[in-house]
Amino acid sequence: MTIYEPIGAAAAAAQVVGIDPHAGMQIIGAAHLAARHHPPFDLGQPALVLGITDQPTAQAVRTVLGNAYPDDHPLQLICQDGDGVRSARALLLAELAGPAGIAEGVCLYVPPLPHSSYADLQDVMAHLRAPYGCPWDQEQTLASMRAFLLDEVAETLEAMDAEDDAHTAEELGDVLGIIAMIAQIAAEEGRFRMADAVRLSVEKLIRRHPHVFGEDDIDDMEQLFTRWEEIKAEERATQDRPARGPLDAVPAALPALRKAREMQSKANKAGLLDRAALAQSSPEMVGLLPEGSDEQALGLLLWRLVALANTRGLDAEDALRAFAGSWRAQLSG
Repeated sequence: MTIYEPIGAAAAAAQVVGIDPHAGMQIIGAAHLAARHHPPFDLGQPALVLGITDQPTAQAVRTVLGNAYPDDHPLQLICQDGDGVRSARALLLAELAGPAGIAEGVCLYVPPLPHSSYADLQDVMAHLRAPYGCPWDQEQTLASMRAFLLDEVAETLEAMDAEDDAHTAEELGDVLGIIAMIAQIAAEEGRFRMADAVRLSVEKLIRRHPHVFGEDDIDDMEQLFTRWEEIKAEERATQDRPARGPLDAVPAALPALRKAREMQSKANKAGLLDRAALAQSSPEMVGLLPEGSDEQALGLLLWRLVALANTRGLDAEDALRAFAGSWRAQLSG
């Protein structure tokens, strides 16, 4: 088969299903797609899968597509008869795994999912920031987006806690919208582009999982965490970053309760703090939360502490954050 044959097959298949190649068309071989875990193309553009020669390949293609498309996503199976005439047959993604007349020369047309790709989202954000876009969006800066990002993450967590899938998907979309806006602002200012963030994330995930993508053998979770910390130390050395203490990895912007928990956890692992001893160090506090107390009891105690702070004109969040900062400074000093 020459390099021109797949191109010719794709052009013929596109003609059968009415795709205009000039408007955008993606082509991938079934074997290449089956080797992935997620479709490596833009869901907002039509795609052609070439060379589905047998049922196992069709099953593998269906599994990969199913990580991005719903089971009822309409497809078209493009077959070629003995005279070379191509025809298309409609089926749903869920049906692709069944007996669908798979044979040599079969192609699969995957219609786009409108407004469902990250490229669509980034394009909308670029439009909003353009001179003919929205004045409010045009005024945003990286600094102003910080509060919006925190708010949207909090709303997403609330939806997750309620186990409301539709609401979680909506709120997660809002988080992605904020991320797209941050990336757009950064791109306009020449700082970085979304592709940089994605590339760095993918490279870091692969680098930090040598037991999955490399040849490391991991026997237990303790060894996994140890290797994880070693890799992070290697990264800092490579990037010429200063060595960090056990508490330096705790983000300053974490909510105060989460920040205190993370600081105590990391200090405990480093042998700098015995959390059990700390909890028993104040007898008057031990009586407030007896042994065997549940989340409700702890929640009530925290609730009353917030009320106490309010009566004194203090903000409990700020107070805990300030104490965590001073305690960290004392430990470092």
